[in-house]
Amino acid sequence: MRVAGQPLRPSDEEMTASVASPVKNSPPAKRSKLAIFASVKMTVTLLILIAATVLVGAWCPQESQVGFQKVIEMFGEQTAVKLSELGITDIFHSVWFLVLIGLLTINMVACSVQRVFPKIRTLKQPMPFFTNREISKLPVNRELSLPVSSELGLEKLSTKLRQSGYKVVENGHSLSAEWGKFGRLAPTITHIGLLSLLAGVTISSWTGFSGFKPTPLASAMSFGSSEHSKLWIGKLPEWRVRVDGTRREDYPTGEPKQWYSDLTVIDSQGHELKKQQISVNNPLSYDGVDIYQSSWGLDQIVLQFNGHERRLDLRQMGKVYAAFLPLEEGMILIFSVRNQVQPVRVFAKTPQWEAPRLLSEIPLGKSVRLGSVNLEYKELIPITGLQYKSDPGYGVTLVAFCFIMAGVMLAAVPHRQVWAHVRTEAEPANEETTAEQDLCILSVGGRSVKAKTAFEKSLYSILTRLEQEFAATGAKA
Repeated sequence: MRVAGQPLRPSDEEMTASVASPVKNSPPAKRSKLAIFASVKMTVTLLILIAATVLVGAWCPQESQVGFQKVIEMFGEQTAVKLSELGITDIFHSVWFLVLIGLLTINMVACSVQRVFPKIRTLKQPMPFFTNREISKLPVNRELSLPVSSELGLEKLSTKLRQSGYKVVENGHSLSAEWGKFGRLAPTITHIGLLSLLAGVTISSWTGFSGFKPTPLASAMSFGSSEHSKLWIGKLPEWRVRVDGTRREDYPTGEPKQWYSDLTVIDSQGHELKKQQISVNNPLSYDGVDIYQSSWGLDQIVLQFNGHERRLDLRQMGKVYAAFLPLEEGMILIFSVRNQVQPVRVFAKTPQWEAPRLLSEIPLGKSVRLGSVNLEYKELIPITGLQYKSDPGYGVTLVAFCFIMAGVMLAAVPHRQVWAHVRTEAEPANEETTAEQDLCILSVGGRSVKAKTAFEKSLYSILTRLEQEFAATGAKA
C-alpha cells in the first residue's frame, strides 16, 4: 500500500474556482432597489446609534419607570424639564428611537431578502462529483492503494462514511458525501429571529404603554397618564386598580425586607374583577397589563388637636419620615415616624435651640397632653409605588429569541464535504506474486468551513480504519 504526499493547501476560494465548471460570461445583473437598504455600513451605523440611545436611556431615569420626581431629584428641576422637552426622560418612546428601529427593520428585511434567504436554494443543489485531479486540490486529501476491486473499495468507503453520519451519493467510480448540511441554515434562522425581534419591538412601541404611579392607601390608579410613543396607536384600559392595603416588612435591623400591596381590579362601574397581593418580583397581570410593586413609602400622618383632625404630609429623611407643623414665634413641631408599627416621636424646635428637643412619644391610637393641647395619633397613611407595563409584542419577542438561540447553535455545526474517486491500476509481479495484480487507487478529499482540524483528523481516521481492515483480512478483488 502507498500514500501520496499532500500538496500545499490552497484557500477555499482558490479551490472552488479550480474545481467549478466553467460558466459562460454573462452580463452583470441589475442592481436591485433593495440593495440601497441592504448595506452593511447602514446596519453598523444604525446599531451604533441605537446603542448610544440605549446608553442615554440607562444614564437618565425614565419617567415611565420611576416617575418624573426621580429625574428632578437627580438633575434638579430646570435640567429635568429641559431633558423632558428633549425627550430624553422618555427616550424609548421618542420619535428618534422609533425611526431608528424602523430603519433597522427595513435594513434587516432588505439584507435578508437580498443576501440571506436566496442562499436557501443552495441547500437543494446536489454535490458535484470530482475527478482525481480535482480531489488533489482540496484542502484535505489522501490517496490509498488497496488490494481489492475498485467497486469493493468504493463500497467500503461509502459504508464507513455512512456509519460516521455522512449522507453519501455514489455515481459510478465517484462518490460525494456531506455532514452537517443543516448547519448552513444558521444565517437564515438567525435573521428570522432578528426580524421577529424587531417585529416584537415595533408592536410594543406602537401599541404598548407603561408608567409609574404612587398610589395612596384606599385610592385607585388609572392609566390616563401612561407613557407611550409619540406615534402611538394603542388603547388604554378603562378599568382601574384600587389599593386595599399596603405594608412594609423589615429585617431585625430596621432595613426594609419586602413591600406588599393588596390590589383590586375594578371596572368603570366599580365591580371587582380580580384581587391579588403583589410584592417585588410578584406582579399582578390582567388584560395584558403587568403591575409591579416598585417602591413604598409613608404619605401622610393623621393627628387630632383637641378633637380637630389634621393631615400632615410626610417627607422621607433617611430611614425615618417627618412632618413639620409651624407654630407661633418661630416654633416648629416635628413628627417623626419610622413605620406603621412604632410610635410617633414629637419634637419641638425654636430658633434659640441648637437642636430639636423630644417632647413625647405617642403610640398609634393613643393621645398625650402637651400644655393645653390634647394630641392624638390617629392614623398613618402609606403610599405604594406601582409600576405598570403593557407589552403586546412580548410573545413575538420570546419566539424571536428562540430562533436566535437556534441559529447560534446551528452556527456551531460544521458543514463537512467529502469526495472520492476510484481507478484501477495493475501492480507488477514481485517475489511473492508471479502475476500482475489489480490495485484499487482510491483518491479521497474534503473540506470543512469550521473545525478544520477536527475534520481532518476524523477523515484520516476513517481512511486509516479502511486500510487496517483490508490489511488484516488480506482481501482480494
